[in-house]
Amino acid sequence: MTTTTTTWMERVQELVAKGVALHGRLLWEAEKWPGFGFAETMRGTVVRTDGAEGGRTTHQVELHMTPTVSTLGAFLREGRTELSGRGTIEGLAEDVPLSGGLWIWPHRRVIRYEIHVEVQGETWALVGQKDVRVLDFARTMTHLPTELLDAQGQVRGHGTVVFAWRDLPNLLRSAHLVQQHTR
Repeated sequence: MTTTTTTWMERVQELVAKGVALHGRLLWEAEKWPGFGFAETMRGTVVRTDGAEGGRTTHQVELHMTPTVSTLGAFLREGRTELSGRGTIEGLAEDVPLSGGLWIWPHRRVIRYEIHVEVQGETWALVGQKDVRVLDFARTMTHLPTELLDAQGQVRGHGTVVFAWRDLPNLLRSAHLVQQHTR
């Protein structure tokens, strides 16, 4: 290697090291900042295909969710929020508590939901992912294709739940800071 190449490589390594150190420092500082929360409502249907008679049954779905995260640093590290709220999957779970996670990864253009509800004494999940596309932003930001999984992780149905744009003002009004609890 020439001296010029060696000097260039040393400079690149130094820049990378400084970038990594800065990233770690920023994450550490972000732990001191409050987190956030908001309220979101989504509605749609799920079609079960596992009926005893082999038929298909359609269930209306309504989810009232509050995603929260304790600190900005926690969100920046994982992109994850904790979900709480209430939900209905008509005929399976009527106005029951829900929990789970919401992952928001803008750099990947992905928003992933994992929503847990109790169905006949078992914890089932409604899972889905929005793959946001700039050229189809309105639909890909609002439509969540889902799978309904039973307690053993078996797929029991598929569906779509939708965030209505008319609910955006309510979501924005509900946005709030979450203060981290100190010990």
